[in-house]
Amino acid sequence: MTTLEEFKDRLTAAQPSLKVWGDFVREAVKAISKSEGITLQILSGRVKEIDSAIGKLSRKPYKNPMSDMTDLVGVRAVCLLSPDVDRLCASLMLHPEWKIQKSRDTSKEYEQAPEKFGYQSHHFEVRAKIDFDIDGVVVPADTCCELQVRTLMQHAYAEVVHDSIYKSSWGAPTRAIRFVSSSAALIETADHLFCETMNILELETKSRGELLEQLTGLYDSKIKVKGFKDQKFNMMVLEELKDFIDDNTLPKLSDFLNERSYIADRVSSRINSDVFWSQPVSMLAYLLVHDHLYLIKEAWPFSESEDALAMVYSDLGKKFAN
Repeated sequence: MTTLEEFKDRLTAAQPSLKVWGDFVREAVKAISKSEGITLQILSGRVKEIDSAIGKLSRKPYKNPMSDMTDLVGVRAVCLLSPDVDRLCASLMLHPEWKIQKSRDTSKEYEQAPEKFGYQSHHFEVRAKIDFDIDGVVVPADTCCELQVRTLMQHAYAEVVHDSIYKSSWGAPTRAIRFVSSSAALIETADHLFCETMNILELETKSRGELLEQLTGLYDSKIKVKGFKDQKFNMMVLEELKDFIDDNTLPKLSDFLNERSYIADRVSSRINSDVFWSQPVSMLAYLLVHDHLYLIKEAWPFSESEDALAMVYSDLGKKFAN
């Protein structure tokens, strides 16, 4: 059994190696997140204060506290939603320079005590495989960093209840526990709803993106003069006019332009005078005006390009004012 004084001396000496190992893990998490296209909301690290570690040792006996106490250094990664957490955790398990294992089954803990473990963040023990020399500081093999990965809502929950309920030395009021349990359920429901929302938006964005890609291909095949294409502008126009667009729109536009070759000439001649004519939706506007006439004028989302839209009407022999 290590005495408190021995533990304090060893922990003091280990501070530099704990810090650089925590920094290494934090930077690795950052790099993995970037490679997976995951935006971290929070990425932080800390070395446990010596007095806090000694206090923990006095409350709970450890045979070898330097190796058994797994949170002497810790890193926390907070993602927006649970799919990001799952992807990040899967990639963390594959990192070649550490040994990693899940240290807690929070789902089981939640079943046993929902008032204490309402947030199901992932807890890992990340240990150095071999002795590391990082910037002149040796990190001994098996040095452990506690890594927590959770969603932003789980993090907010944890920040509220961690000290006041989970680590409280006295029993929390029943009413408070009831509110905590309810909020845990709401977090799970909200995460599910947000994920479903993101899936719907992703599918819609993908559909709009594919439409714009095809429209751009058609535009480029007709217009040899290259100008600046504003993707955001084009996507917003497609979104606002989606009720006038269906699966037959692009094939119909291709035939429409082939029958009216003058349209490509008009568009090309105006590219240097107005950025509107560099946008693929400028060609789509001709078909939509032809088919829906004044409905397009009313639905058109940008008043700044109304002069250009008036030229579309004029080119088709239509009056812009109804």
